[in-house]
Amino acid sequence: METIITGKQGRDLDAKMLGTFGEDTAKAYIEKLGFTIVETNYKTRLGEIDIIAKQGLTYHFIEIKTRRGINYGLPREAVSRKKQKHIKQAAMLFIYDLRQRKRRWKEISFDVVEVYLHDDFQTTVHYIPQCF
Repeated sequence: METIITGKQGRDLDAKMLGTFGEDTAKAYIEKLGFTIVETNYKTRLGEIDIIAKQGLTYHFIEIKTRRGINYGLPREAVSRKKQKHIKQAAMLFIYDLRQRKRRWKEISFDVVEVYLHDDFQTTVHYIPQCF
């Protein structure tokens, strides 16, 4: 968990702005953990992956969920089984492409980054590896 000072109050952002803020925050956090971001917003006909990152020979397929609080449950709970299935299908297409380009990989991980934007200008980030 990490707290980061932000320049805008959480209640001032609409849903789209909140999502963009969460993605930017998650990318910075993932890079700070030592990951290399390979792709963002990877879209296929089967699904979308918010971040594909690499650490060593492991590829991480990361879903980002941003919230202002937990009134409607934890952000990770919003990654439904259907969403997980679409992420996994999109990941398999990405892995297939790696094989075609003869890129090396050893493991894959499906992770979630929860970003909480609080009204007091604070942001809390939780990284949950191997979440599903």
